[in-house]
Amino acid sequence: MLVDLLEHLRCPNQHADSWLVATALRTADRHILEGTLGCPVCGAEFAIRDGVASFGPEDPPPSAEAQADIGGETFRLAALLAASDRGGLYVLGGAWGELAHALSDLLDESRRARLMLVSPPRGVVGWSTLRGAGDTLPLATGSASGVAIDRASVPFVQSAVLVLGSKGRLVAPAATPLPAGIMLLARDDRHWVGERESGAVDSPLVMPRRAAPHTESR
Repeated sequence: MLVDLLEHLRCPNQHADSWLVATALRTADRHILEGTLGCPVCGAEFAIRDGVASFGPEDPPPSAEAQADIGGETFRLAALLAASDRGGLYVLGGAWGELAHALSDLLDESRRARLMLVSPPRGVVGWSTLRGAGDTLPLATGSASGVAIDRASVPFVQSAVLVLGSKGRLVAPAATPLPAGIMLLARDDRHWVGERESGAVDSPLVMPRRAAPHTESR
């Protein structure tokens, strides 16, 4: 888990929005490899193992259909997300994680885009990765410039919309109903891409005063 991305993480439990405080037990090159994320509101703790933050039981693997639809689509994904133009945080859900290495290489010249993977295929390692959050993206409201998801779960789609910033891009399977707050930009037989409308969706969470996050090394 890249230290620079910790500020985007939030507790997935239902209460006031809060930073997660990281305790690092083993680090390398600004990545926390072993440690714990703690919620100061509810006291929940989430383990980081091998750089992967675990928020609950293991997620099912991406479907074979989703992986087939996504294979070899790196340039297309970069264009759909407008990642090379804007920079920022880009979240790749499920099977889209297969493209992390190629997408990172494609965007390397700008060095402004950061990738976070959510429940990628098991063979994808070496990235800031979240697992076990189910239909919730444990990220701050408005923190992402783009999100690509590989399944049409309505709660998951709604969670993706919430973490998008103004004009952020959402890429979803073609069968996914267009959610409130997203303006459709393009569609084909596999996926559609939409843009978050400014102020269209508000977070249901209360935003209390927060202290800055920090990490501790031992």
